[in-house]
Amino acid sequence: MYRRILPAIRCMRYYSQIPVSQILSTPITYKSIQKIIPYFVKLSIEEQDKLIATNPKLINIQLQLLLCFEPTSKNIFKFISDNSKHVQVELAETYIYNLLVSNNLKAATALLHKLLNENKEFQLSNELWSYYMDVVCRNGDHLGAMLVYHELIDNVKFYDEITYLVQTNNLIPFLVNTTTLECLATIFKNNKDPSRIDGILQYFRRFYSYHQYQYLYKALLILRVECYSSMNNLPQSLKCFKNLAFAHNQTDIQGKKAVSAVVENIQTRKENIENNENSIDYQDSKHNLDIHQNLLANICQTELFSPLMHRNVYSSKKMGGPVPVINGSVFRDELPNFEQLITEHVSQMDMREILHLTKSSHLLIHIFIVSALCNVGKPETALSYLKTLSHIFPNKTKKHLIKNQNFIRILTSTTNIDFATEVLNFCRSSQNDHVDSRVMKAYVQVLLSNNKSSWSDLQQPLAAIEKSKNNNLTLTKEQYERLQKITEHTNNSYNFIHVHN
Repeated sequence: MYRRILPAIRCMRYYSQIPVSQILSTPITYKSIQKIIPYFVKLSIEEQDKLIATNPKLINIQLQLLLCFEPTSKNIFKFISDNSKHVQVELAETYIYNLLVSNNLKAATALLHKLLNENKEFQLSNELWSYYMDVVCRNGDHLGAMLVYHELIDNVKFYDEITYLVQTNNLIPFLVNTTTLECLATIFKNNKDPSRIDGILQYFRRFYSYHQYQYLYKALLILRVECYSSMNNLPQSLKCFKNLAFAHNQTDIQGKKAVSAVVENIQTRKENIENNENSIDYQDSKHNLDIHQNLLANICQTELFSPLMHRNVYSSKKMGGPVPVINGSVFRDELPNFEQLITEHVSQMDMREILHLTKSSHLLIHIFIVSALCNVGKPETALSYLKTLSHIFPNKTKKHLIKNQNFIRILTSTTNIDFATEVLNFCRSSQNDHVDSRVMKAYVQVLLSNNKSSWSDLQQPLAAIEKSKNNNLTLTKEQYERLQKITEHTNNSYNFIHVHN
């Protein structure tokens, strides 16, 4: 039951004796409601009902008073739901804000969904949209993220209208910031919703620069791979991983090639505009919406206006192909779900099948195959796999195959000193007699995990670590005690060694 507004003066018979009828002659707005309230509350219940029957928007007076006495009441939720077509936007926003402040996100989402679908005049303010998105991201709410996606990222109303000329969603009220985009994509990943991650990637490509926001570009590509991996969808996971790998330039140095490609593209576009021509042939990709609109155009015997609009294209005539814009490489720790998926499949494969999987994907997948073999207790097979790849792809060894994380992963999965030495020797031979300090630390940890290690085994590796820039070595309590026992007859003190608590 709703809270009825009791009349202040019961003896009044005619509402025409007060200025209500005069105010009703003008459109009812949020401001005019404030003027009506003092007179409206003096009417009897029958007179109030009669006025509301002739002008349904007067229910906003009841809503205004309800908000004053019960700002987060369930009765208000039902009242707005039952009268969604006549509710003033400002009053509905007040109640939605109250719900968000009280962290009642599900009720706010349900009410928003109903109002946006049933009230054509309802338009949530940008400020409240921003606050709503903040609450959604803070709570990791999937339903709320879906509402944001279908109202702000890819407005669902665009697909309700038959259009022949526009192929990109033009119903974009304002630009969603990059932090929120990443948070929304994370929510979709956690709820196994890859199609909406694809939609966010398209939105990001449309409004942001891959090169300037490469951290977000990489994050979205990773989230898409992780989403498909959590669904045990190997074909799609491999396809998305391939896109992720090709987007990296395999170097820690700032990508000058990508910058030069941007400059060259700017010059090319300028020349194309001046000469009214396009000197570069682009592949015309067809999506479901394109196919649908082309079919409609054929039925109506009209031409489809399809301007060439290519965003975030980093290419160069000198390079002969697309230029990767993400600095660095792919790391195993970034894709835990993908590693688990690869482990499940690699555990049932022989070397021939593993090599076929590598060739059919990007070479960087070897990072996860090596880790997968170590996960199932096959570090020796992992080393043999690396050696085989170095023979199959001799020209790509240094850039794609010789990754320090491979050697570290193999060393952390063994306590065999002879095998660890073999791994170190292969690392040294493949990197021009150089061993990264991180690999050397992993090797020392293997030595200190074995009772057979001696001072002669440790002396040279410890000296190499001490000379390196990043010389902090962390050991377990057992490893440190073994080191003290081995070095008790020496005068060496290693201040760079720390014990892990």
